[in-house]
Amino acid sequence: MEIKCLKLNEMTESVCENNFKVRYLLPGETATFVNRKNRIILPEDVIEASIHRAKVICPIFYECGGCDFLHIKYDEQVRMKESYIKTLYFKNNIKTQFNDIIQTEKPLHYRHKVVATATTVKSKVRLGLYQEQSKKVLPFLDCYIQDKQANQVLKTVEATLNKYKMTAYHIDKNTGIIKHILIRKSYHTAKMLVVIVTNGNLLPNAKKMAQEIIKKHPQVSTIVQNIHHRKTNLVLVDEEKLIYGTGYIDDEIDGIKFRLSSRSFYQINPVQMIKLYHKALEFADISANDTVMDTYSGIGTISLLAAQKAKSVIAIESNQSSHKDALFNMKLNNINNVYFHHDDVEHFIQNYDGTIDVLMMDPTRDGASKNFLDVILKIKPKKIVYISCEPQTQIRDVHILKDQYEVVLVQPVDMFINTQHLESIVYLKLKSSIKE
Repeated sequence: MEIKCLKLNEMTESVCENNFKVRYLLPGETATFVNRKNRIILPEDVIEASIHRAKVICPIFYECGGCDFLHIKYDEQVRMKESYIKTLYFKNNIKTQFNDIIQTEKPLHYRHKVVATATTVKSKVRLGLYQEQSKKVLPFLDCYIQDKQANQVLKTVEATLNKYKMTAYHIDKNTGIIKHILIRKSYHTAKMLVVIVTNGNLLPNAKKMAQEIIKKHPQVSTIVQNIHHRKTNLVLVDEEKLIYGTGYIDDEIDGIKFRLSSRSFYQINPVQMIKLYHKALEFADISANDTVMDTYSGIGTISLLAAQKAKSVIAIESNQSSHKDALFNMKLNNINNVYFHHDDVEHFIQNYDGTIDVLMMDPTRDGASKNFLDVILKIKPKKIVYISCEPQTQIRDVHILKDQYEVVLVQPVDMFINTQHLESIVYLKLKSSIKE
């Protein structure tokens, strides 16, 4: 059966004639349909190809599902994302202006945080990636969006685990030791933190394995064990044991140093992260007399950058580990005009009786709560800079704010290249009629 793609839904679902839906077929392309799992169209199926089609370089692209757009040229990915976010605002009847999406010069190997999951193949530990929407692990250590050096470290870790006869965790049997390997890399220093995630406390020859990894990769400056005692979907839990080094690495943005531990929230794409924060602070246009509130403040990245211009910064973070990192980072940089609070943002804001000149918010994908936004509407900060990795929940929240706030400008940022995801900054300004 020959099919032709008419349009894309949500940038990934190819809609053909008679509402027939497949994946990986671009608008205007025709293909021979072969009935495969998930209705995947492979390159050999394509009869008439789009000018926007790229040669897929990854051997597991069609099986993995971690990337969405390796079959699409980068300039078309950018156009699609810009069109997507503009359409979202149009459908939600929110009138605003859009800056061009902030593109990248590095569309491959940009992830400085990588996670590999352990599985067993022919009685050996293999590290790889979860197949989309399944428990199956695909052994593969050359991911094209992960940092190249991190990939090389993963290969050494895998070989070392097998040398010392480690076993991979089996989720159904609840047996085996190694669950995951996580690597973080500092953009500023290129040093790496390696986390070995285990099922239980047992990790025989941990020190010996660490020495072999470090000998081959001197840029690995610290190795920790993260210890699970129960079945969980989380990669990292609270209990950790230091195997080598300090347990953290350092990074730097605009002269401000940050300590990164295994569980620190930190953007995975440092090149685009710096552009994102520069643009957010440009929108905030902080003056020397301003009080800034940074909600969902993490390890204090935005808070400490904003403190260089503000009179004071009030920062709220509910995660204990991130809060501790933020306090350390403040002392590390000798900054004394930031006040970090370990609290739920909704609880804190309901009991706050001061004023806010600039509100910076960067919530999780779920967005902000209705109660939080209702309190913001009562406090009436003069400006709001809202950063989000999920435009749909961001727009939902902007809808609640738009009666009192002018939606001045939207800035898309291509943070997650070769995937359907994107970051977005919205600048909102209190309407003059509301101030009165």
